[in-house]
Order: sequence, then structure tokens, then C-alpha cells
Amino acid sequence: MIKFGEAVFGNEVKAVINLVIGKGKEMDEAFTNALTRTPCPLFANLRPNLIVKPLTLVVPRHPISSEIQDELLNGVIQYGVAKAIADLDLEEDLKIIATVSVPDVPLTTLTKRKLFQYYYGATKLAINRALNEYPSKEKIKKEKYRALHPLVGFRDVRLERPPYLQVALDVPTIENLEFILNALPKSDRIILEAGTPLIKKFGIEVIEHIREYFDGFIVADLKTLDTGRIEVRMAFESTANAVCISGVAPKSTILKGIHECQKCGIMSYLDMMNVENPINLYNSLKLKPDVVILHRGIDEETFGVKKEFSITKEDVDAILAIAGGVSPENIDELIKNYDILIVGRAITKSRDPGRVARMFVNRLGDDIEQYRLYLDEDEEIDIYSRVR
Repeated sequence: MIKFGEAVFGNEVKAVINLVIGKGKEMDEAFTNALTRTPCPLFANLRPNLIVKPLTLVVPRHPISSEIQDELLNGVIQYGVAKAIADLDLEEDLKIIATVSVPDVPLTTLTKRKLFQYYYGATKLAINRALNEYPSKEKIKKEKYRALHPLVGFRDVRLERPPYLQVALDVPTIENLEFILNALPKSDRIILEAGTPLIKKFGIEVIEHIREYFDGFIVADLKTLDTGRIEVRMAFESTANAVCISGVAPKSTILKGIHECQKCGIMSYLDMMNVENPINLYNSLKLKPDVVILHRGIDEETFGVKKEFSITKEDVDAILAIAGGVSPENIDELIKNYDILIVGRAITKSRDPGRVARMFVNRLGDDIEQYRLYLDEDEEIDIYSRVR
């Protein structure tokens, strides 16, 4: 039996522990291999000549390059780990391997006390998590769209929490683009679309320019009609999260574009503008797009063309988006049937694009962070029922 656990405590002085706990032949081999590695780890002890049971190895994650690190590793860090093991009163035939980070910080009473407390708590937490196989698959699914890594600073959004407002940036100048980007509210509900005219004028690199202002989900509206693989790869290399392929393209182009999106790990949009029977096209595709757009074009709106869409969420196993004719007056009705509302000129041509965007966003629901708990306050209390 081998199980794994992890815990991190602290900010400016930090304890990071990755832990293996178990028993049996496989664990004995892992323990012996860890003991003979270079640089050599140390047994966790409460004082010299008093190692704890179950036997525990403390292994530094990186080379020890200073006298301060050497003293911290052999002092408060291994003592914090050892004291936690002793207090847990675990089965003696278990073995534990704990890899630890060793900061290079001033040797003050305060920093030594902090590291002891952090490693004492982190060791107990990592063992509890390991023995209870935390986190569960359900926990990971719940957290994956809202987890924010402190050294990354942004979330990777995959459109798992609709509805969304997709702002179509079909603007003529970089100055106008920047004005809109600065005006838009900060919201998890907003998707940005690098519109076809914008990309045609400034090139696919305009996505990288948008990225300087916006770290969320960006769609490259290429309306790809040919060379599906090449265009998708170009958008991917410019950090687009999705590429829009035209539904009137040859089926081979559509399939190659969707396949390239899957290879690159980005999402595929299929724009059904001018497609007579969207359901038939969708059903005929061996590879399915992630998002289907029901689209009434700007020129159609200009000439007063009315188009009714009969496709619903029940017809496709995909995110359903609508473009054309979306307004604050019909938003409540539209979000019953569509996951993404695509709005262009109503926002980008407004004198106050931020105010108009907020009118839409405020009707879509709360942001992810609104009810975010501090760190892992939502961790299940009953996981500690087995070991204290």
C-alpha cells in the first residue's frame, strides 16, 4: 500500500511538503532508494539519536547551498516533521518519505518558529490527505475552473460555467480596441472575440495585443474556409483559446480544423451563418465542435433579414451560442436556450462600452470569486476522522 499527500503553509516563509506513506515491499524499496540518494536525506528525529516511528525520511527538494539552509533542514524543519509524526501515533510498520523545501532566510527566532509551525502543520495535513486519498475526483472537478495558482496569476477558462457574454471586437483601430479593452468590466462571464475584420487588418498577432489587457478566454474568429490546420495552429501560437471555423467551409476543412483544435488543446467554434440546416451539418460531422454558433450576420441585419433558429441544446452535444439580435431587452429569454450571447456593435459602438457590457453581465449570474472560500476552508471536515 502506497499513498500520496501534499500540503503548503506560509507566504514569505513557506513550507512545501510532498509525502509518500505506505507499507509493504514496494514502499520498502522506495524508502531504501530514497535513503541512498545524493544529497543524502536524513531521518526525522526529535533530537540527535532519537528517530521517530514510523520511520520517516526528510528529503530536501533542492540542493542545500548555504549554512543557513543546512541549519534549518537539520533543525526546525526535520523537528517539525518528526514532532508531527510522533503526535499522530501512526501504525509502526508504515514508512514515510517527506520531500521538503528549505528556504534561505535569516536565522531569527521568528523565522525558525514559523518554519517549525508550518512544517508541523503541513506534515499532519499531508498525512491526513494521503490516508484519506484527498482530494476526491469530485473536488478536482469543482475546483478546476476556479483554482488560481499564486505563481501564475490567471485561470485557464474552458467555458464550463455558462452563460457567457462574448464581446465581438470588430473595431477599425488599435486605439479604439484599447479604449474598449480598458472600459470592459472585470468578470468571469466575459469572453473576448478577435473579430474577423480586426484580424484581417492587424494580423493574427492582434490576439497577443489583446492578451496584454485581458487574461481570460479569447476566440479567434477566423471564419476558416480552407487550410483548417494551418489557421488553427496560427491562432493557437498567438494564445487564442478557441478558433471559429465557418460552417460553409468544405467538410474536410471543418474536420481538419476541429482535429487541430483537439491536438492543440483549444476549443473549436463552428459558425452556422448561411448554413441552411445546422442540425444536419452537425450530425454529419465525425468530429464535433465544442461550440455551435447560430449567427445572423451584420449585413443581414442591415437589410432587415429575419432569421429564425430552430436548433436547441437538445439537438447538439455542444455549447450553444447566438450572434445577431442580442440586446438587454431579450437577454433573460435568450439565456434559457443559449450558453453564449455574442454582442458586437451594441457594446463596441457605444459611447460607454463598459456600462453597456455591465448591463449584460449583471444579468448572467455571479462571478466565480464572489463566493470563493479562503484557501481550503471548503475541505471536508470528516476527512480528519481517521487520523488526528
